Amino acid sequence: MFFGLLAMHILEVMFFVGMAGSSIVVVISFIEDAQELFGED
Repeated sequence: MFFGLLAMHILEVMFFVGMAGSSIVVVISFIEDAQELFGED
């Protein structure tokens, strides 16, 4: 039972770290696309 709870907590932390990393990638790509779209006026 202990190992099951430990695995659940580790997977939960990994899930939220992955969500944070994905949101950072989305923000960076949005900034680059906005610069490319509006920068050449």
